[in-house]
Amino acid sequence: MNKTKYMGVVGYVGLGNMGSGIATHLAEAGVRLVVFDLKPAAVAAVVAKGAKSAASLAELAAVSDVIIVCVDPQGQVMRVVDELAEFLRPGQTVIIQSSVSPASVIEMAEVVAKKGVKLYDAPVSGSHEDRRNGTLSVLAGATVEGVGAETALLESIGRPLYLNALGGGEVAKLANNAIMTVTRLATIESLEFGRAFGVSEEDLAKAVMISSGGSWVLDNWEYFDEQLRSGFTLRMSSKQSKEILETAESRDVRMRMTEAALEYSKIIHEARYARLTNKEQHVPASS
Repeated sequence: MNKTKYMGVVGYVGLGNMGSGIATHLAEAGVRLVVFDLKPAAVAAVVAKGAKSAASLAELAAVSDVIIVCVDPQGQVMRVVDELAEFLRPGQTVIIQSSVSPASVIEMAEVVAKKGVKLYDAPVSGSHEDRRNGTLSVLAGATVEGVGAETALLESIGRPLYLNALGGGEVAKLANNAIMTVTRLATIESLEFGRAFGVSEEDLAKAVMISSGGSWVLDNWEYFDEQLRSGFTLRMSSKQSKEILETAESRDVRMRMTEAALEYSKIIHEARYARLTNKEQHVPASS
């Protein structure tokens, strides 16, 4: 399918693990892109692909039609939006690509609405390849009519799904993370179970993939092992589970499997990390 290219100027804030791949793809796709990050090397890498750089959020806001925010954690996202708000003008759009609470999205939308600016959430999900290829799942907390001309931009990033309510994209991302986390931990334990009986990980994975336990997690298992080797999973898994549980608690929803994931993820991930790297890595219980 031929995608229509977004013709406005896109300001991209945050070139970390997720943002760098997305911004690189947008630049390579010919989107008019201006980027800002506190790490000069990250900015230089995307500029080398055709983007322009901004020296400040004020400079980025001055030239952008749409501003995408992809930073972490939630407090930093809200600080970026608060700072941007001073420089925004009517008719601009802010898209929150970070994983944050639905309530925070509503709060940020109220802040920028005072300047005549639209804000909605559009977190993404997928692998490194999806980021670079423009095939991510894009979970938009808006209607397709509300997104309007930015539909072309979201389609440049991946496959948009419209959740029809502000914050709905974050709800979907949190639910996805809950299912993915529980599945990943169950997969690690199941591979260990197979090895204990002399069945190799490769053979066990093949058996499960053609059976009822198959999943996207298992289909992309090397990606998850790569994330674990890099230390990313050890840093982020407990944080993600806490975010899910805090959001669920705000609506009196009990998520017992995610509670179990939070309790056991550190032990399970550290054991897998040691197997993959032949060394131990410990993360604080509060991380």
